[in-house]
Amino acid sequence: MLINDRSKFRDEQGVISLEQRILGTLKHGFDWYGEMGAQEFISRKIGRVLGDEHTLLRNVPLVGTDVLAPMILFSPQGVRLIQPSAARGNFRASEDQWMSFNSRTRHFKPAQPNLQFRALALARGLRRYFEAQGFALPELEALLVFSNPQTLVDRANPQARIVLADAIEHFASSLQERQQIMDQEDIQMLVDALVNPKLPEPEPVPEPMTQQEDKSFDSQALRPMDVRPELRPVRRIGSFSMKQALLLGAMALFEFAVLLAIGFTVFGDRLLN
Repeated sequence: MLINDRSKFRDEQGVISLEQRILGTLKHGFDWYGEMGAQEFISRKIGRVLGDEHTLLRNVPLVGTDVLAPMILFSPQGVRLIQPSAARGNFRASEDQWMSFNSRTRHFKPAQPNLQFRALALARGLRRYFEAQGFALPELEALLVFSNPQTLVDRANPQARIVLADAIEHFASSLQERQQIMDQEDIQMLVDALVNPKLPEPEPVPEPMTQQEDKSFDSQALRPMDVRPELRPVRRIGSFSMKQALLLGAMALFEFAVLLAIGFTVFGDRLLN
């Protein structure tokens, strides 16, 4: 099986250093490092059974989205989105619900995160991504695969396929018994759509339009001079128009009246005394 890991937190030997582990945990949360270990475990198990006609992509960012697909298996039998998990415990998967067993109350209760829903959501996002790239997948299956042998899952018609640690090789063997629906050219095109996606070409910048091409400018919309209303000349007194001169005169009369009233008040009082 061909493996292509796209994680920026692994070095060329596939090792995650202490510094990268800290950075990856800060970005993706405390479960991230355990899931990376689960990826290695699942890859080894599947690789013992599947040949080079199968390709496994790990930690693939879907360009144009905020989705990081943890594991995608491309096979002649179709495409499978694998959600790895290192979770330990007793769980139940019913429809799209995900529950964990509470040893104190002896009952199952809803658990967070919903690992089954996460696998289904990633598969839907991957399908939409391929459709946007122009590929209609004949089959895309969502898998939730566990790496801890002590993990048990009670399955009651789950929507995602649940694979426990001791059944990973059996899953790989049963996969090869299915009908082949893709050839190697199909697989390579799908892999390239993720590794080297086709980005939309930028829209061309429109060339500036000339006055003749610009339909918003119509010289015929302007009325000819001979039909415009004739403008009457403004009557002026010196450098002022008639309205300005009348306004200044009114203001002068008002100020004169005010001064006259003040003067009459002052001198009137003196005459009376």
